[in-house]
Amino acid sequence: MKRWFLVLALFLASCGSPTNSNKLNTFDVEEPTAVPKDEGGPQIAYSYDLAYRLDPGTLDAVHRAHLALCRSLTRERCIVMEDAVTHNPRGDDAGNLRLLVDARLAGTFGQQLDARVTAAGGALQTRRVTAEDVTKQVVDVDARLRAKQALSDRLFRLIQNGGGSVGDLVAAEKAYAEVQQDLDAARSLRAELQRRVAMSVLTIAYAVTPAGGVWAPVRTAFGQGGDSFAVSAAAAITFVIAATPWLVIVGPAIWLLILGWRRFRRWRASRVRA
Repeated sequence: MKRWFLVLALFLASCGSPTNSNKLNTFDVEEPTAVPKDEGGPQIAYSYDLAYRLDPGTLDAVHRAHLALCRSLTRERCIVMEDAVTHNPRGDDAGNLRLLVDARLAGTFGQQLDARVTAAGGALQTRRVTAEDVTKQVVDVDARLRAKQALSDRLFRLIQNGGGSVGDLVAAEKAYAEVQQDLDAARSLRAELQRRVAMSVLTIAYAVTPAGGVWAPVRTAFGQGGDSFAVSAAAAITFVIAATPWLVIVGPAIWLLILGWRRFRRWRASRVRA
C-alpha cells in the first residue's frame, strides 16, 4: 500500500510542476547563412518580410516565377501557405505570398526572388529579417519529456508487477494514461519547435504602381466623375418616374382633406361668433 501512495505522490508532483510562461524574444538580426548544426546550441527561428514594387502588367509574371521557384525545391523544402493576387480597375494591383522554406536555403532563395523582380523591371522596397529565440522553450520541453518519460516507465512497471488493491491498480492505470497524454502533447510541441527552426517563414507583398505615377488614381477619379454624375442623375429620374403615380393618386386626396379642414374651421368659427 505504501508503494501505491508513493506512486500517486510522484504523479501529483509531476502534474503540479509550474509551466514556463516566459515570452519569446523577437528581434531584428542579420540574415543567417545557415542553420546551426549543433543541436545543443542556440535554437533560432528566422522569418523574412519582403515587399516589391512592380510596373503595370508584370505582377502575374513575377508571381508565377516565384511560385515556380518554390515548386522547384519540392514540398520538403518549400510549402505555399498563402497565395493571393488582386487586380484593380485603377491599375494598382496587389498580391501577397507566404511560404515555408528550408532555413538553410532561405537566404539564397530570397536572392532568387529579388532577381526575378529585377528582371521584370521591379525593385525591392522593403526587406526585413526577424529571429525568434526558442532555445529556452526547447530546453524546457526536453526536460519535461525526460521527466514524464521516467514517470511513465515507473508506472508501467508497477502496473505490470501488479499487487495492491483493485482501487490502487485503477488509480495507477489512470495516472499512466494521463502521463501518456502529457507526453504526446510535449512531443507535439517539440516537433513544432523543430519545424520552426528548420523552416523559415517568407512573407512576400507585391504592389503595382499604376501607369502615370502616383497621381494616376486622382486623374482616374476625375475621369470617372462624369460616369458617377450620370448614374446619380439616372437614379433621380427613376425615383421621380416611380413616384409620379403615387403623386397622382395621393395628391388629390391630400388636397380634399386640406379643403375640408378649412371649411370645417370656417364653420366652427361662425358658430362661435353666433
